[in-house]
Amino acid sequence: MVVLSAAIVTTGKTLIARQFVEMTRLRIEGLISAFQKLVDTGKDHTFIETETVRYVYQPIEAMQLVLVTNKSSNILEDIETLRLMAKVVQDCCQIQVNEEMVLKNALDIVFAFDEVISFGHRESVTLSQIKSYTEMDSHEEKLHHMIEQSKINEAKEMAKKRQSEIAKEGKLDKKPAMEGFGGGGPSDDSGGGKTPGGFGGMSGIGSSSFQDTMSSSGPTQEFQPGNMNMGGMEDSDKNMFKPTAPKRGMALGKKRPGDIFGGPALPTPAEEAAEPEPAAPAYNPLMDPVRVEIEERIVAELSLEGGMEGEASCTGQFQVTVLDAAKADLVSFKLNQQNQAFKYKVHPNLNKASYSNNALEVRDNTKAFRANQPAPLLKWQMKSSDEAFIPVQIAVWPSSTAEGTQMVVELELTDTNIVLEDVVISFPAPANSRPSVSSASPGEFSYDGQCVHWTIPQLDSNESSGTMEFAAAADQASLVPGEFTAKWRGKTKCPMDILECYHMERKDAISYDLTKTSVYQLKIG
Repeated sequence: MVVLSAAIVTTGKTLIARQFVEMTRLRIEGLISAFQKLVDTGKDHTFIETETVRYVYQPIEAMQLVLVTNKSSNILEDIETLRLMAKVVQDCCQIQVNEEMVLKNALDIVFAFDEVISFGHRESVTLSQIKSYTEMDSHEEKLHHMIEQSKINEAKEMAKKRQSEIAKEGKLDKKPAMEGFGGGGPSDDSGGGKTPGGFGGMSGIGSSSFQDTMSSSGPTQEFQPGNMNMGGMEDSDKNMFKPTAPKRGMALGKKRPGDIFGGPALPTPAEEAAEPEPAAPAYNPLMDPVRVEIEERIVAELSLEGGMEGEASCTGQFQVTVLDAAKADLVSFKLNQQNQAFKYKVHPNLNKASYSNNALEVRDNTKAFRANQPAPLLKWQMKSSDEAFIPVQIAVWPSSTAEGTQMVVELELTDTNIVLEDVVISFPAPANSRPSVSSASPGEFSYDGQCVHWTIPQLDSNESSGTMEFAAAADQASLVPGEFTAKWRGKTKCPMDILECYHMERKDAISYDLTKTSVYQLKIG
């Protein structure tokens, strides 16, 4: 199989074209132009052959996704590649595949095409792997920025230490000279505070507060519902607020009243307290100053027959990260009426009276938020024995064979109002059991040496059920328990909505970025 080029075309126009072998632009334009003349939208054929090349294509709304291959290429493999690339286009456009969305996401589509085909040959990749590979670029970029920011913060700390040393040296140099005047009157003090050139130029380096140094964990942290403690806040939560007054230990060379050996002129305590604390250096002004993450985890155990065993547990948290402390150091939230079916736990540094009115506000303005520090303000929990609490039904049919065990897994989305993404069903299978998957639809299967994985990009009302069948040279006990994981984006079981986001003192509105996610983790058998 040799794929020469891939393109998305519409009537009389080429939206995207990507070559995979050495070809001139004139050659590509000629091939695509010839395809647009040959294609007949009224036919159900999926390929066209000319004297030199073969066009394998698939309609996408009012457009055509076309692969240009040589005539000796395996057409069955070409069609499989075409289907995968159609899924890639759908995934990149997300909302709806149309001309506008294709042009808007053109670079993402091209990068994903490059992961599917390399030098004209298809790579052995799945849609989930493609998404992982393309997202890795942005991850590396974030890591690079974090390292650079760490270097900047380290340089600032070194500058602070150097300023402190210079201030102390200035005091020691002034002491003998001042003693020669035989007194410590006011005129001596005023004269000793100002030297030619002064140290004013250094004050900007050392004026940053302890908030300047970003947390080593970076601006974001992964949601780990398993670490939740509904009985009280964890130790890490206690450090999410900071006092607004400057810490005494960070002041550099302040002059005390009557100190005739004052050295360089530095700000008084009142002046330092009046100075506004700078925003976190890593903040991007194009971003919203506040990020809110509302996340839940639903855990349950299922029998092999499909029923739920015991109770399902739902734990969640309302987590806030302030990116621009100058705008949102006292950010507050007005929430919708809370559902009393859930048990709630509010952070001890928040105002309990405000929370009784569905508002999340700090107790007082000395408990401002740290920049770039994720802070869980509210946690909740609920348990239910109602099987409708779980939106899927999974039934496993194991049967003994001469070689070992054959497993048939049935999956059904029982609540079609929910859209589950990144669905993965896994069963343990040791390498010596030589597992083989005979079918998995929809989605794809894989084996990593320890588990058989069935991966489905999305379960919704259009595609709500599926079956996987595999065999292994092992007994049934060694092939269970299985595990089901999936994400429900944009929704949570607990109806948690933000009605208003505002500054507690100024009362002005604050823009915020909100993400909601529910993670399902089900044990099978």
